[in-house]
Amino acid sequence: MLHRLMRKCYGLLTAAFILALVYAFGGRTWLPRTVKPVLDPASFAAISGWVVVNALLFYRHHFRFRDLQLEQIDTMEGPVFEEFCAYLLKRNGFKHIQVTKQSGDQGIDVIGTKKKAQVGFQCKRYEGVVGNKAVQEAWAGQSFYKLDQAAVITNSEFSDSAQQLAEELGVMLIDRKQLKRLMRRLPN
Repeated sequence: MLHRLMRKCYGLLTAAFILALVYAFGGRTWLPRTVKPVLDPASFAAISGWVVVNALLFYRHHFRFRDLQLEQIDTMEGPVFEEFCAYLLKRNGFKHIQVTKQSGDQGIDVIGTKKKAQVGFQCKRYEGVVGNKAVQEAWAGQSFYKLDQAAVITNSEFSDSAQQLAEELGVMLIDRKQLKRLMRRLPN
């Protein structure tokens, strides 16, 4: 609900920005002088507001996970961890990143492409050891989405049986140590 309201407000701000640009580059010469004292500051405010909002959105998008430590990842909620993994994959060379829907994702949370191979990631923010179930879900998701590779990424460690199953099924595992290595590409 709030997200929809924010999108509508952004749409209105963009419309005001376009009108302000039209006024600034062409309307000022056609309109009478009596409206200029009102429209000049209004158009300046609309243009400035749009620029500031977009600068903040750009900053949030590109630096949201700046200076992040593993301890902070350990406290993330599941959906935020999935967004973080998508961001981290993008910073590590993956393209066409897509986060799947929250429920009914068929075992794949994030899909990305690297070297023309589509890889699906099951993201598990765990406090304990990640077991076979995560590997099975990723493997099933690989088939469902028709991906070239499946992987499980976690802030924790994998059980021995999960490692054995992953090796047998060809599922890539990214544990806490590897996650920390991937985090070197985050902006600081």
